[in-house]
Amino acid sequence: MKAALPFLSILYLSLVFFPDPAAVSAVPSLSDEELLDKIQRQSLEFFTAERNLKTGLVRDRADNFKTGKPGAASIASVGFALTAFGVGVSRNWLDREAAREMTRRTLDFFLRSAPQEHGFFYHFLDMETGKRAHRSELSPIDTALFLAGALFAAEFYGDPQIRELAEKIYERVDWPWFLHGGETLALSWSPEEGFNKQRWDHYNESMILYLLAVGSPAHPIPASSWRAQLRPVGSYGPFRLIQFPPLFGHQYSHIWMDFRDKNDGYADYFKNSLQATLANRKFCVDQASRFESYGPNSWGLTASDGPFGYRAYGAPPGWAQHDGTVAPTACGSSIVFTPKESLACLRYFYENLGGKLWGRYGFSDAFNLDRKWFDTEVIGIDQGALLLMIENYRTGLIWKTMSRNAALERAAKAVGFKPGTMAISWPEPPEYRAPYVFGGIQVDGLFKDWPNGPSIHLDRSSLELGNVKDDLDLSGDIRFAWDEKALYFAAAVKDESLVMKKTGKNIWLDDLIEIYIDAKGDGLYWYDKKDFQIGFRPHIEDGGAEVWSWFQGGEDLLQSGQSAARSFVDTKGYWLEGAILWSYLGISPQAVSEIRASVAIHDSDGDRSAAKLHWFFRNEQDFQRFALGKVILEGKAKVKRQKEKVQGKSQK
Repeated sequence: MKAALPFLSILYLSLVFFPDPAAVSAVPSLSDEELLDKIQRQSLEFFTAERNLKTGLVRDRADNFKTGKPGAASIASVGFALTAFGVGVSRNWLDREAAREMTRRTLDFFLRSAPQEHGFFYHFLDMETGKRAHRSELSPIDTALFLAGALFAAEFYGDPQIRELAEKIYERVDWPWFLHGGETLALSWSPEEGFNKQRWDHYNESMILYLLAVGSPAHPIPASSWRAQLRPVGSYGPFRLIQFPPLFGHQYSHIWMDFRDKNDGYADYFKNSLQATLANRKFCVDQASRFESYGPNSWGLTASDGPFGYRAYGAPPGWAQHDGTVAPTACGSSIVFTPKESLACLRYFYENLGGKLWGRYGFSDAFNLDRKWFDTEVIGIDQGALLLMIENYRTGLIWKTMSRNAALERAAKAVGFKPGTMAISWPEPPEYRAPYVFGGIQVDGLFKDWPNGPSIHLDRSSLELGNVKDDLDLSGDIRFAWDEKALYFAAAVKDESLVMKKTGKNIWLDDLIEIYIDAKGDGLYWYDKKDFQIGFRPHIEDGGAEVWSWFQGGEDLLQSGQSAARSFVDTKGYWLEGAILWSYLGISPQAVSEIRASVAIHDSDGDRSAAKLHWFFRNEQDFQRFALGKVILEGKAKVKRQKEKVQGKSQK
């Protein structure tokens, strides 16, 4: 028997390293319909298998290749499950009566037993007991995703008991409580910390949240809350859209609300999501030479697992965090917007990566070929979005069912939706008229030389990144002036919590002022040495400042004598006065009547990107080019007269 071992070993190695060609292409070629069937059916398995039979709670995530891994339930996963059951029934994959009973039992648990405050549910619950898990927060967005599934079930089954349960849960939610005295809903609440200072105040996945809140039959919020959200516009390549880098923000609300051929006076959100998807794909194609994972049929950046943990991956416009990690749910859940491109990528994943990416619940959450990393887990909300958006693409089931919901219809009317499409408005660069100051301004932090005039006011309506609670949390007024020697600025910033610890190139991690200057007026290009990004960060102790210019390879402008700055700091914020030499910028103020510039205020609060206010900084054409505001250099006639006066005296 021992003599046979070498032969068996050789046979084994030959099969491993020189497999049968027929075995290599063992993945069967499926039609588009067969492939979509397979993806949906396997995704549905997650919601039936990872479900507590008594409570109806559904696990937040699960291992895609083996059973038994414990974990908490996610209330958002439950909302996706309640909708997914309807898809299973409509496709004869689930028995209608069994699905109806699963739904009834789940809603009964949420009405009578799930912990809640003012009708809002905690993000994560213990799978067995239903109690709050992980000290998680009351989450308005996850409550809304659960409610969307509950209200779908009320319409889908036409069952009086299910409808009564769903409506009681919905009517209990005290939406105005979560406004917490503001125009927009607070981000979260916990017993330990109360309301989070950040808010749902700019465009993302929260459209379904606001529509449910405005349309509430018992505790509605005003329609003005919808209009109070910020919708910053940017572009990548030819694609113009409301900025939100991860694709899930352009997908989730579209699962339950049909936004096709309608607009609210701001946007056609269906076409906006189409533009976002195409921009996301183009970015991956453009980056394909740097990342093995990316390509025309391998794309999709969204919040997902990654080699270094869960990340909010995304593509421009806006801040794009990416490292080569691709999530099948990103391209697949956009299938209603880009059917051809999404089908091609789903087929590519299945046929080329299926051996490592496909498990008992279909596609694992993400992969990264550059890191040789394949996720072994699936996430409920990602499986749900993929399953449900495919169904909307194939039959429109969720859209048709939710079109009968009176609350969403009432909300859509209240916030101004009407038939027809519209183009996203593209703001023109604003102007600021900077006065000429004869003899210049003495940069001493006392602001005594400044003439009267208007300022550029920045508040939460100028938000580029993060969240701002109110004007005391972050706001500012900035003024410009000039003479033949320098461009001057004065800033008064309100900031309740100052962080000023870094030096040199790292001052951007603290609270500071940034000034951007497009010296040639052809658009600011990132790290172009003919353009400028200059940071001014006040000193707390001595009235000084740190000044750094990044695009020029890193340079301390105070040390080089190209700038001056002084500051004053108190408990409510800081005042900062500074100058940048025209000679450093390569500009002759006598030769130009305006410069393209912008100013930004950072609020760190100990976080690398807690909040940022920007005057005007519009992403154009590609990831690198930005349009800035206009600073008009006023008083040129005054300069001429003053020169003539000085020359006349010298001649005498």
